[in-house]
Amino acid sequence: MHRHVRFTGAVALVGAGVLALGACGLVVGETFSDDATVSQKITSVRVDTADGGVTVHGGKGGSAVGVHRKVTYRGDRPQGPTHRVEGGTLVLGGCGDGCSVTYTVDVPGTIPVTGETSNGALSLSKVASVRLTTSNGAIDLDAVSGPVDVHSTDGAITGRGLSGDGIKAETSNGEIELTATRAQDVRARTSNGAVTVTVPDARYQVSARTDNGGKQIGVRNDPAGRYRLDLSTSNGAIHVAEAGG
Repeated sequence: MHRHVRFTGAVALVGAGVLALGACGLVVGETFSDDATVSQKITSVRVDTADGGVTVHGGKGGSAVGVHRKVTYRGDRPQGPTHRVEGGTLVLGGCGDGCSVTYTVDVPGTIPVTGETSNGALSLSKVASVRLTTSNGAIDLDAVSGPVDVHSTDGAITGRGLSGDGIKAETSNGEIELTATRAQDVRARTSNGAVTVTVPDARYQVSARTDNGGKQIGVRNDPAGRYRLDLSTSNGAIHVAEAGG
């Protein structure tokens, strides 16, 4: 498959003593940044990297996709791009052992984002459906128009302006704070942290469980409700509020 990727320039930011979380743990590395433009039509983004955070900004003008990356490495400097295009999907790849790559991507329109990273925060705005996993990092969502399914082993999960059809958010260590602008099912689970959910006026079946913390439920539990709020934490408070209430 031919790829038409045009690099618009690179700025080297090289220096010793930069710390990066690589495949072998905390290492001393050198860093450089560059920018690329992807001219093909992109219909989705997939995260496929071991180390490094990812930020995706949707709703941009034009038709091209902008990819900014920051690479921190140990040993030989990585050569060539770390992203690729597969059948309309922009794949954000890694750069090997002892190397991390952090992406900031600007895409036109609203497109789905999927995939996973082992070490890195994930931040998405003005995108469609989201299905993402990180083992170590926070997840931040803003103005997501499709279903949300996100998981972190160690990191907080925050979502604002969630207007899709169903939210699933799970972390082992971190608080969860979600604001839905459309009535929908919400499942939020954490082992260590508070759970805060704000939803529009609707009929909800509410299940809220905590082993160590208070509960403040600001919506009526309706056993015949169309939507379900399934909220749990082992250590933290649970707060449910109605938008505008």
